[in-house]
Amino acid sequence: MTEKAEEVKNEETEVKATKSSEVTDSSLTAPVNPLARSVEVTVSQDAVSAGTESRLKGYAKKARVDGFRRGHVPMNIVRSLYGQEAYSEALNEEIGKAVEKAITEGGFRIAGTPEVVPAKDMPTDGKSDLKFEAHFEVIPEVETPDFANLELHRFVCEVTDKEVTDTLNVMLKQRATYKDVERASQKDDEVTVDFEGKIDGVAFDGGTAKDYAFIVGAGQMLPEFDAAATGLKAGETKEFKLTFPVDYGAKNLAGKIADFTLTVKKVQEPVLPALDDKFAESLGIKSVDQLKKEVETNLKREVKSRLTARTKEGVFNALIEQAKFALPVVMVRDEAARIGNEYREQLAARGLDVKNMPNLDPQVFAPQAERRVRLGLLVSKLIADNKIKAEPEQVKTFAAEMASAYEKPEEVTEWYLKDQNRYAELSAAVIENNLVDFVLGKGKTSDEAIDFDVLMGRKAEA
Repeated sequence: MTEKAEEVKNEETEVKATKSSEVTDSSLTAPVNPLARSVEVTVSQDAVSAGTESRLKGYAKKARVDGFRRGHVPMNIVRSLYGQEAYSEALNEEIGKAVEKAITEGGFRIAGTPEVVPAKDMPTDGKSDLKFEAHFEVIPEVETPDFANLELHRFVCEVTDKEVTDTLNVMLKQRATYKDVERASQKDDEVTVDFEGKIDGVAFDGGTAKDYAFIVGAGQMLPEFDAAATGLKAGETKEFKLTFPVDYGAKNLAGKIADFTLTVKKVQEPVLPALDDKFAESLGIKSVDQLKKEVETNLKREVKSRLTARTKEGVFNALIEQAKFALPVVMVRDEAARIGNEYREQLAARGLDVKNMPNLDPQVFAPQAERRVRLGLLVSKLIADNKIKAEPEQVKTFAAEMASAYEKPEEVTEWYLKDQNRYAELSAAVIENNLVDFVLGKGKTSDEAIDFDVLMGRKAEA
């Protein structure tokens, strides 16, 4: 069925709007985009001519031509110099006004920028009014999820003395010194080794090293390499096979099996500093008691942040499962490009040369882009429908929580709040958190305890 926008009562423009899905062509094999729309506009030739003349008068006042004073260049010369430019500007302005009016009259909420092309029946006599088509996608209708049937979890985790002690031990290990031992290597030891790896009898780049040191069991090496280095004394050699993961960074090695020969040259065990006031002072803290308090405070803040993020992710995942609406291709495409740029920036930040890197296929980022677009449309809908807001006090509290990790939290809080853009970012985050709380209150929500080490990323989930 053809949708016609209400006729625009304007002598300069006449518009029609149609769904592109009405176009029938037996040669088409791709699925029709349900969000594609088009409008046809008629632009008055007289309006374009008037706009052209108006612009030429403006050019005439500013034109600089040898032999003539500024502002006194004959119009025929001005027309020869700037006529095409003036006509293009006038035409584009009239097209823009006509398309905007057509979209408004049609009640369309468009995604992206319309693509304007000459109509198939565009007059060519130079006198008749001009016809154009604008093709675009519309924002989809987003249905409100059935909150009552959402199975949701509010993640909880308690910071106890054990977590504080474990964190202090990690800090001690980070500042450990190492001494030579004559026993076999074990977890947490630092070993210095020579190794040589071959694939099908041929050495490969990165497969050979001398005097290479690493901590056993710290995840610095592949598991098979770690295991081979465990239980050996200085001077002992071991041969073993290692299978590179299929997603290994060096694509030429991914999934391949290598034969390694490893010789341990030195085994050293860690010597931890004492957990005392001297250690605390080395970190800029007055006493070990104060250090413990700060560690506990920091852990609780980090745990709270991670619990909030994990709960939010779970809520959003549940919402997305119910969000089955079509997505505008242009929004997904633009988001994929944005993610690709973010990825390149991350690589550049690591010191990699991205200038000579080939452009990544946007399709690589399509699934992530689709999720972002779908979630963005859904969240915007829910926030608007349920009038979710951020109260000023909430924003101030949120800013203070973020600033509490810094040395001078009051100054950082003020820094967040006094800038309009930063305040807007904080406000948006608070609104999202309020939306999550709203959904949790509507769904089938239960508390779910999560292991501290899993939450902190120190241990994989079971």
